[in-house]
Amino acid sequence: MQDGDDPAVVAKVVVTAATDKKPKLRYTAGPPASRVTTARRLVPAATFDRQIRKSNHLPT
Repeated sequence: MQDGDDPAVVAKVVVTAATDKKPKLRYTAGPPASRVTTARRLVPAATFDRQIRKSNHLPT
């Protein structure tokens, strides 16, 4: 992905998840993932799904 997160940011989160003594169900890597997590809580599900599909060039 041309506009994806820096691989080092993602790698750091993967290492953290793999070595946590009490791992969480989900980990976020980078600012875009944090914004998506926040939007998921605040935006209605149908709107959120439509936007995710649009941003990934999937049929809506």
